[in-house]
Formats: sequence, C-alpha cells, structure tokens
Amino acid sequence: MGKRPGVLYNPMVFVYWAVSVIGAALYVSWTLRVATFVAPSLTDESVGYVFGVLGGLLFALITWPFVLMLVWWGRRAYLRKVAVPVRATVTEAGHRVTHSSNNPFATHRVRLKVMFTHPGTGVEHWMKKEYAMFEFRRSTAKELLHRFPEGAELPMLVRGRAAGFDLALRPQWVDLW
Repeated sequence: MGKRPGVLYNPMVFVYWAVSVIGAALYVSWTLRVATFVAPSLTDESVGYVFGVLGGLLFALITWPFVLMLVWWGRRAYLRKVAVPVRATVTEAGHRVTHSSNNPFATHRVRLKVMFTHPGTGVEHWMKKEYAMFEFRRSTAKELLHRFPEGAELPMLVRGRAAGFDLALRPQWVDLW
C-alpha cells in the first residue's frame, strides 16, 4: 500500500494572518490620526473632528482592500522569481453560495483542492484554498470554477515548505500566502 499524500503545512501562514490583522488595525489607526489632524484645520474644530473621524474611517475601509491587493501582487511577483513552478491536479472543486442575515450581498465561495509532487523532495502533497467573492463578482467565481474543474491542471509555486496557487486572485482577505 502506497504512502498517503500529506498536506504541505507552512507555519508562516499564521504569521501572514497576524500581519494582516495587525496591519489592518494600524492602517485604520494611522488613517484616523491623519484625518483628525487635517480635518479640524479645514473647518470648525469640533465639526472637523467629527468629519475627520467619519471620513478617515470611511477612507480606511475603502482603501484597505487595495493595500492588501498591492501586497499580494508584490508577494506573488517575488515568489514567481524565487519559487519553482509546479503543475498540480485539481482533485476537488466546488462552488457554494452563502447568504448572511447582516449582509445584503451573497458570498460565492469557490473551494479548490489539488494534489502535486514537491519538486525538492518528490513527495506527493495536497493543498486546498477557498476563494470568497461578493455577489458582484459572481461571474469571476463561476469562471474560476469553469477554468479549474476536477482533473484540470492548476499552476502552483513551491518554495521550501510554502506552496500556493499561481493565480492573480487573492483567496481570503487575510491570506497573503
């Protein structure tokens, strides 16, 4: 009986999650500090402070996903230079739509599970990722599932104990892989 494939565990994933959460808190804090410093000088101090807090918070919430996207693109570009490209086979693919009571938009979740052979060790591993997209990106979710059905090949990047899908889409908001 052959050896069962194992999941390639990268302990840095939890560090990336922590960096994302701490980075979000620091970014919102920094944005609020700048907005509450600038806004009172433009209008009446008490009104400016209120508008500074509200405007800074709104600005931070709108721009934080773009900051994460830039970090994701930079990380992916770095890994494309230093990691080994590998072709993985999709073993499971699924699409699920969830509705939340506090969110008017549905969330489309695409889950991909792949098997691949590690280029350094020759050992077979599996890995899975879940992509979450709001309703207005439903076509992107369906296209992702259509591009990578079960049995399809998916490009990956492997470097040491880290492996990730070589796709432009970023999975969850905390995932910087």
